[in-house]
Amino acid sequence: MVDWHPLKRWLFTTNHKDIGILYLLTSLYFFVAAGLLALTFRTQLAIPSNTFLQPDEYNQAVTTHGLLMLLWVLTPLGAAFANYFVPIQIGARDMAFPRLNALSYWVYLASGLLALSSFLAGGGTADWGWTTYAPLNTVEFSPAVGGSMMGLALMLLMASSIVSTVNFLVTIFRLRAPGMSLMKLPLFTWAWIFTSLLMLWAFPSFVSALTLLISDRTFGTVFFTSTQGGPLLWDHMFWFFGHPEVYVLLLPGFGITGDLLSTFSRRPLYAKKIIIPCLAIASILSFTVWAHHMFMTGISQSLLEAFNVTTELISIPFAIIVIAYILTLRGGSIRFATPMLFAVGSLGLFIIGGITGVFNSSVALDTAFRGTFWVVGHFHYTIVGGGLTGLFGGLYYWFPKITGRMYNERLGKIHFVVYIIGFNLLYFPMHLLYDMPRRIFTYGSSLNAGFYIGSLFVGYNFLITFGAFTFGISQLIMFANLLWSARRGPAADKDPWGGYSLEWGVPSPPPEFNFPEGVPVISATGVTYRPVAMADGGHADAGYGAGSHEEHWSHWPIVVAAGAGIALWGLLMSLPALFLGTGILAVAFIGWGRETLRGRFSEPIEAVGEKWPFARLENVSLGMWFFIFGEIAFFGTLFGAYVFLRMNSLLTGFVWPRPGEVHNIFFGGFNTIVLLTSGLTMVFALTFARRGSYRGLQGSLVATFALGAFFMVNKAFEWRELFAGGFTFSTNTASSIYYVLTGVHGAHVVAGLTALVYLMVKALKASSTTQAAGAVEIFGIYWGMVDAVWVFLFPLLYLL
Repeated sequence: MVDWHPLKRWLFTTNHKDIGILYLLTSLYFFVAAGLLALTFRTQLAIPSNTFLQPDEYNQAVTTHGLLMLLWVLTPLGAAFANYFVPIQIGARDMAFPRLNALSYWVYLASGLLALSSFLAGGGTADWGWTTYAPLNTVEFSPAVGGSMMGLALMLLMASSIVSTVNFLVTIFRLRAPGMSLMKLPLFTWAWIFTSLLMLWAFPSFVSALTLLISDRTFGTVFFTSTQGGPLLWDHMFWFFGHPEVYVLLLPGFGITGDLLSTFSRRPLYAKKIIIPCLAIASILSFTVWAHHMFMTGISQSLLEAFNVTTELISIPFAIIVIAYILTLRGGSIRFATPMLFAVGSLGLFIIGGITGVFNSSVALDTAFRGTFWVVGHFHYTIVGGGLTGLFGGLYYWFPKITGRMYNERLGKIHFVVYIIGFNLLYFPMHLLYDMPRRIFTYGSSLNAGFYIGSLFVGYNFLITFGAFTFGISQLIMFANLLWSARRGPAADKDPWGGYSLEWGVPSPPPEFNFPEGVPVISATGVTYRPVAMADGGHADAGYGAGSHEEHWSHWPIVVAAGAGIALWGLLMSLPALFLGTGILAVAFIGWGRETLRGRFSEPIEAVGEKWPFARLENVSLGMWFFIFGEIAFFGTLFGAYVFLRMNSLLTGFVWPRPGEVHNIFFGGFNTIVLLTSGLTMVFALTFARRGSYRGLQGSLVATFALGAFFMVNKAFEWRELFAGGFTFSTNTASSIYYVLTGVHGAHVVAGLTALVYLMVKALKASSTTQAAGAVEIFGIYWGMVDAVWVFLFPLLYLL
């Protein structure tokens, strides 16, 4: 193992375990930042009529706390464990796409830094609450540029998560060890599969909503300031993402809880074959309950009743899982080590959160509790109690494996006791404040406050603040314990817990490529290890899987992330910074492409093992199909917004432009023919590549590029003509949705043209056209999606 410079290692690593540690440390950093913000606004609410924070400061603290905890702490903390342990648990030596794994982390870090830097922008950061409700998110009510910066940071974070999601799904479905069927996967890996699928569908839909928001705030479109769109459009778009996000936050910790209960009770997980379908059912149902957050928005009574039912239905699979968890403990030889304590605590707190959640499924009760501290209490019992508590159990559980040292057990148990006391002092009294609005920065102590806040309510708020500081102190105990133990703790055995998953069969910490003895082979009798050449019948290089960490680093992921962060910051703050960031991105993409052409991250053989149900697809091809799945959610949500605006136009009296009145149908039709013809030339390119016709391949690729470029030039001329005629971004909702839909589609075309340049260079360097056929096919999938989107856009924008 080459001992190369530590700084170089952590900046340029692509090893999944290093990336996991980076995620872990960064998410804990954001956890501290979010916690400090929580203590500031809880101090403000500790006593009536407090002036510790001004109204705008309070709103900014609450907004940033919520966004950091939900999107920069809980999900990435689960991703930290997934990055480190999922490849080991499935028997893989690394992730399917190591550079993309590094890219997802660095983009995540860049997004977090961009979010925190919004505090330094003029007027401060976003102050509209973590739900970003319209019209509070519009320039009229939140004019500070920091709000727009937070929106861009969220978009960057979503991009990071989508890249990571595709990588995980390909890794789990294509890189499992021989004999590692899906049903043999640990529950945490299963939970991460469903988490990834939820993110792949929900996060692109949120990007759609953020695209409209940033367009409103930056370019003057009128989606959330018009009567056709307005707050109701944002509610639908946000909560279609927001409620599945609840399960994105919950499932990783909940999955860890199941594995811990099994390990420390010395019993197999009860009814695992039922738990997994329940997780699948809950994931699907999570996309059918978003409107229960909108019971007071005036939607129809039939919709209220339908979402009332789906909200109650989603509690059933979780009730089954909770019962299975409890039955796992029955008759077990339970060892109450610190991880087990947090697992039991997670289960108990989640049960309380689930019980209070049933109240919210009732239209009548939800109307009464909506916007009060009851909802805050329920939400934190579910997400922090069920999710974060389970993740902390995982942190103690895997600490010996990551560091090779044991933590202090006594301090771990003290942390748990103080954690549980502080948690319940903090969140349980919130249920008693069911008459107190949650979006206020102060309150009075009598009827003069404008709503009833009696002396008991004052006492509850002081108790909640006391609980918040107690909860914060418990985290200091954890940090002190883990920091001291990482340096001076006693050496850990390979398996201090008697765990059953593959990570407990490798040294602590694991070596670079995880399995020094060879490929793990799982059978009914246990796990054996074979050299790679034996595992695949003797076709592999015997040295496969060896090598040094230095051979697998790349500096382009961090450069891409830096360029993206600088460019987005410059978009709002500095034109030179925008150009600088764009230039860095261009250099990074060229460098990334050259590195790919040299084959530095190409494996000499196909990884052996289980690949069902995607045995016939290559890794990159499967990754592209998963990406297309996310693109369907992205464009589908935008099309949904278009339909919403058109339908509301009928109700508000706005007359949508008639066909041919604004848009030139001939112009649009001609561009349609051009783009569809480029799809045909891509089919020719693939055909020529497979037949070995080098000249035909190059000619088809050049023709595709020329047609795509011609399409963009025509679109640019069309935009110029429309602007000259007074049809601008802010003219009306029809103009706003036209420019956004054609703009994001055009961005996809430009991305495709960039990839085509790489493809032409690859074809030039290939020793035969068949070597380029795979890349041509994968690009053809993407280009076909671009064509398909335009097939929908043309009639919607020009003919209807």
